[in-house]
Amino acid sequence: MVGRIEFEGVPASGGIGIGKAHILEERQNEVSPEKIQENEIQFNIDKCNRAFDALQEEFIKLKEDAVGEVADIIDAQIESLKDPELFKTILHKIESERYEAEYAIFSTLNEYIHIMENADAEWLNERTIDLIAIRDQLIDVARNKKQAEHLEPGSVVFATNVSPTAMIELSRNSIAGLVMQKGGLTSHAVILAQSLDIPCVIGVEWKVKRFKNNDEAIVDGDLGIVVVRPSESEQKVYDERKKKQQKRAEEILQISKQPSETACGKKFKLQANVEFLEELPKVKTHGADGVGLLRTETILFRKTGFDINAQLDFYRKVVEASDQSDVTVRLFDAGGDKLLDDMDTESNPFLGWRGIRMLLDKSELLENQLEAIYRLSGEYKGRIKLLAPMVSCVSEIHKLKKKIMEVKDKLTEEGIKFDQNLPLGVMIEVPSVALMADRVAKEVDFFSIGTNDLTQYTLAVDRGNEKISSLYQPNHPAVWKLIKMTIEGAKKSNIPVTVCGEMASKPKAAACLFGLGIENLSMTTSALPMVKSMLCSQKMNDMRIFSEQVMKAGSPEEVQTLMNKFGE
Repeated sequence: MVGRIEFEGVPASGGIGIGKAHILEERQNEVSPEKIQENEIQFNIDKCNRAFDALQEEFIKLKEDAVGEVADIIDAQIESLKDPELFKTILHKIESERYEAEYAIFSTLNEYIHIMENADAEWLNERTIDLIAIRDQLIDVARNKKQAEHLEPGSVVFATNVSPTAMIELSRNSIAGLVMQKGGLTSHAVILAQSLDIPCVIGVEWKVKRFKNNDEAIVDGDLGIVVVRPSESEQKVYDERKKKQQKRAEEILQISKQPSETACGKKFKLQANVEFLEELPKVKTHGADGVGLLRTETILFRKTGFDINAQLDFYRKVVEASDQSDVTVRLFDAGGDKLLDDMDTESNPFLGWRGIRMLLDKSELLENQLEAIYRLSGEYKGRIKLLAPMVSCVSEIHKLKKKIMEVKDKLTEEGIKFDQNLPLGVMIEVPSVALMADRVAKEVDFFSIGTNDLTQYTLAVDRGNEKISSLYQPNHPAVWKLIKMTIEGAKKSNIPVTVCGEMASKPKAAACLFGLGIENLSMTTSALPMVKSMLCSQKMNDMRIFSEQVMKAGSPEEVQTLMNKFGE
């Protein structure tokens, strides 16, 4: 069809969205460094105070009807406005440097934005849009200027990037889909799109093609395809796909409510991997039996991260969202792609000072987190587990246990109750530990296999390096052999094994893991229903035979062929 345009991007939130295109206008705030006189200082301080108060009121009003992850994200915006250091810096620029309020706000927030843009942690880079939005909104309020965007319900929105509050407002207009040029998979806009079931594709260079508002548009959030001005026959195909997906979504949610047992009655346990509070609603709706991996990096990267009460607040929200099920808290896994402010840049951070290695050196950080987790265990006795990342030798476990004893002694002296039998586990992600699994198993209460890192360390492949990404092969026989060695080593000490890496979220790989004897898998919440559907439809003996065939394979291609055939 003449005029048809197709874009490709990264699928970020599944589903099919069909509607009229709406191009979101970019806001351009130009602020010049205007100086003020001494007699204008108080006027500008008052203007700044009014801007902060008014924007906070606006956020509070926006939160009135919000629940779950939407409310949590608005809370995060409100907390950003309450940051005392931020306000103190702005006041200094007004009082001492004699800048008008608008420029003091603009320049101060730009400094914060610059730090986040240059951070090595991807999730921090993706939060810059949050601060950019707050900066622009504050300036608009200070100037008594309100940006209004008319949006028809059911539109497909095209944007460079979208802030959390803008995303909430868009969702209330019942948008059909979202297409973004920027933004990552852990950005607030994407998390909200996933939780609100709005199809979304990111990384789309939509500005290079000419189209206009009200053109017909289709967003394929499953394949990462966006079509503008589709043909009539193409639109019918997508309409049919959308109907089938809606029916399948209803079926999947019903699957989530079924008992977790195979076709022959063998029970299994599926848990959720959680990093953000925004993910919590799906823990329950998608049938997770607790949290098998709680990542703690995000809470500890905040300014209040070292504060025990701030940690406890975060942990409690996760435990409460898990009903009466258990929660496994992984210790702070800094390094690699997640760096602290005082960590030096390393030439090969994934093989450097990270995980338990860094924690044992930074005793204050480790002790604070251990104390928070043990305090939590006293409130939810029998439901909390502790998991150590990046362990490569037994001596690291001994040193960690010594720290744990020191924390337990301190809490006992203070009369604080905690779970004396809180289980301690280690991540199996370094090949040396998998090879020594029988020895390591004598030191801990459980293993949790992190297949992502185990794969890259076994194959010497940086999974983030595009030049060699084809060599990152989780189905490599060497990876499967290390998984089996880990299971066999655990059996000798009669400790359980779970898998919390990406492999667990692949239905057929999950069936193979179950066939090997792993009855507890933890994965992203979105993968839970499909994995459950696979395991519920299979018999234990068939999965055992399948795993035996995989263990005999000599190449990743052979393993993939077996995966493709299984269940057909």
